[in-house]
Amino acid sequence: MTSKSNLIEAIDLRHTVRRYKPREIAFDNRKLILERVNKLNSSYNLTMRAVFDDDSALSLLGKFVLSKNARNFIVLAGKDNQQEQLGYCAADLMLYIQTLGLNSWFVGGTYNRQKLENKYHEPVWGIVVLGYGLDSGKKHTCKSLNQVSVSDNDLEWYKKGVIAALKAPTALNKQNFKFILANGVVKLEVKESPYAKLELGILCYFFELASGKKIEKFCIK
Repeated sequence: MTSKSNLIEAIDLRHTVRRYKPREIAFDNRKLILERVNKLNSSYNLTMRAVFDDDSALSLLGKFVLSKNARNFIVLAGKDNQQEQLGYCAADLMLYIQTLGLNSWFVGGTYNRQKLENKYHEPVWGIVVLGYGLDSGKKHTCKSLNQVSVSDNDLEWYKKGVIAALKAPTALNKQNFKFILANGVVKLEVKESPYAKLELGILCYFFELASGKKIEKFCIK
């Protein structure tokens, strides 16, 4: 059973991986991933799907230029007002996948949205590609703590949360967000973009997992 500490450790281990080995995901791991997806769907009333051995999810650019052997993915499907929850659950899944010895790639743009929506008959907001990476990926360039945070108190739990959020995947790795701590209350602001709602959820998960505290307020600016 994966513990909270296992997921926290995965924050440092997980990096974006776009190129994968032509190796099928082991049956036991497929079963665990499906169980995790189903549990999250039940908890958050979502309709995410895990798909294996199918290379149709990416656009031509994503499939032939940006990636290799991207044949397994999780479809982030749900209503428009569920995007934050989808991002939150996608973050959980990416870290969980890492604990299984697999790698992942959060895809917000270069996937075949129309094809997936026609197939599943509901809105799709992104996918998470997964598999056995050709490598473990590289650390992405991070902004400094001061660039993404304003705080009236130098609390250790808050710093842990922001540092974890800096390691989270965001669209184009722009890290257009800001955490604000005032009077013990944490607020998260994310810059307006097509992926902003998903990013809110992803960042919330990473912060809350590492800090052990809830984000009380969040908004898109």
